[in-house]
Amino acid sequence: MTAMTQPVTTSSGAATGDGGGVWRRSWFQALIVLAVLVAGYWVSRTLGHPSWAGGFPTGLGDGFMSWLDGIYAWIVENRNDSPLFLYFFNYVSVGLGSAVVLINQALDALTWVGVTVLGVLAAWRAAGWRVALLVLVTFGVFALSGLWNASMTTLALIITSVFIALLFGLPLGVLAGRSERFYRWLRPVLDFMQIMPAFAYLLPFVLLFGIGNPAASVVTAVYALPPVVRITALGLREVDRGAVEATTSLGSTPWQLLAKVQLPLAKRTILLGINQTIMLAVSMVVIASVIGAGGLGDAIFQALSKVNVGQAFQAGLAIVMLAIAMDRVTGAVGNGAHTPEVPQRLRLPVLGGGFLTVVATVVVGRLLDLGGWPRDLALDIAAPVNVVNDAIENLVGGATSAMGTWTLEWVLGPLSQVLSGAPWWLVILVAAALGWIFAGGRVAVISGLSFVAVGLLGVWDNAMDTLSQVLVASLLTLALGVVLGVLMSRSDVFAALLRPVLDAMQTLPPFVYLIPAVALFGIGRVPALAAAVVFALPPVVRLVNDGIRGVPAGTVEAALSQGSTRWQMLTKVQLPMARGSLLLAVNQGIILVLSMVVMGALVGAGSLGFDVVFGLAQNQLGLGLASGLAIVGLGLFLDRLTQGRTASHA
Repeated sequence: MTAMTQPVTTSSGAATGDGGGVWRRSWFQALIVLAVLVAGYWVSRTLGHPSWAGGFPTGLGDGFMSWLDGIYAWIVENRNDSPLFLYFFNYVSVGLGSAVVLINQALDALTWVGVTVLGVLAAWRAAGWRVALLVLVTFGVFALSGLWNASMTTLALIITSVFIALLFGLPLGVLAGRSERFYRWLRPVLDFMQIMPAFAYLLPFVLLFGIGNPAASVVTAVYALPPVVRITALGLREVDRGAVEATTSLGSTPWQLLAKVQLPLAKRTILLGINQTIMLAVSMVVIASVIGAGGLGDAIFQALSKVNVGQAFQAGLAIVMLAIAMDRVTGAVGNGAHTPEVPQRLRLPVLGGGFLTVVATVVVGRLLDLGGWPRDLALDIAAPVNVVNDAIENLVGGATSAMGTWTLEWVLGPLSQVLSGAPWWLVILVAAALGWIFAGGRVAVISGLSFVAVGLLGVWDNAMDTLSQVLVASLLTLALGVVLGVLMSRSDVFAALLRPVLDAMQTLPPFVYLIPAVALFGIGRVPALAAAVVFALPPVVRLVNDGIRGVPAGTVEAALSQGSTRWQMLTKVQLPMARGSLLLAVNQGIILVLSMVVMGALVGAGSLGFDVVFGLAQNQLGLGLASGLAIVGLGLFLDRLTQGRTASHA
């Protein structure tokens, strides 16, 4: 039969080819706009980069940084005199610091054997013996790696941060779920919080709470807050209306309706939100090592700063096991799939038996003065890992070095030069034009204003360098993600093999991805790009796979009956009809790449991320906060641009 020549229609009668022409026209317009940008760069370069065709003027930005430095100096001088700090922030700081210390002391008092028994029994009761075994292995990794005390510090920080996040997040989620007006007001705030890369959170809280555990606890709680608010609100909104109306008709008060109907029916959804909050807290606690949080994150940070891959791997393994164990335990609590079946009459004896077992174990541990795991019984795997790393570097180091050099000289360098060397006003116009093409007038205004804000902050050149890194890493991520997603959608066997790998990758804290990247590429921009690509890949692959598999079977059969080849099926039917999922994949991929590229400052990526870290290290609030706000501006532009037309209604 001949190939399909007519567009296939969906059940609603809309032709899949209708959107394709608009989409192709938009990309053609975007290419023209980008060509204008490149032409503007060459004109500016030919004229010697005159003031009217160069980078953004730095006067206002320098003044803004000086003003922020003045605020920082005033806060340092008046921290012990200002009523705002004396009677609020200082009390909060002392309280949070004391909470982390008390939890850490409680874990120490339980001794390593008591903590292990308590964790294993709790995991068994919540999630079954497989997860209990995983928890046992996790504690074993903490002990044998010689990082037991650091692991307990991280665990104490996570417990404190999650408690704060849930203390505020659950009530906000309930209010958002019950009040449409409150939800409309809260949603843009949550959008903004989720756009912000983790690094951008650090400086404001250091300013208010200083360096150490208090700032780390608050910044982790704030970073982990949005999921529990969103998902709690979603769970309450999805409660069956019939159940709500029936309860209301029986005369129930709003409180009774909430406590007896809505919360019980939304329990599993809310527990999913708690799971997501815990996982974000795990990742942020690691990043908070930059502001003195200590624990496992500090062990990785110190190892990376010394380019000691073995020590970084050892600490990274402990973090990975902690993240996977917490994910499995809290996930099992949410779905209840693997919770052991204990008869009602035996539940109290089982609980009492477990409690007595923990008490007896702790008493024995205290009598034997066990405390933390003895350091002399730890296994140092850093040296063998470094040996393996050296062998790999000798084997493929030449190839990776050549690849990195080629990427810097022929891709990243030229792109950065175009963005930073083109007239600043032309870059702003191009950003606004791209917003107009892909998302409409409102996003065009947001895009242009975002770049104006970046320029006014005084970090234009570094922001353009960061943007070039994000664009390169995003293109690689999307190319790999689409290919893997298509392969996953066409083969159930490949999907079954890849799915657990993606699950594991999405569980890992982003900090961990820097370790293998440094091992392969050394220090610099290229390892940051490699880590960003791998970090952002799983959601892109999943969304492409889900979008293609979601195409109606009837549409696929109609296309096949008209003689479409597999390539025509993919390009003319499946990808156009999965456009919504593809746009979401682009959006999520780019935002995740931005967060990871900024974090790449820890391994030499430079630009805005380096300015944030340098500002933290040298007490230069102006530079650090201006760079953090510039990151938010880039994130806002990329998020709104890649949401497509839906962004104008967000």
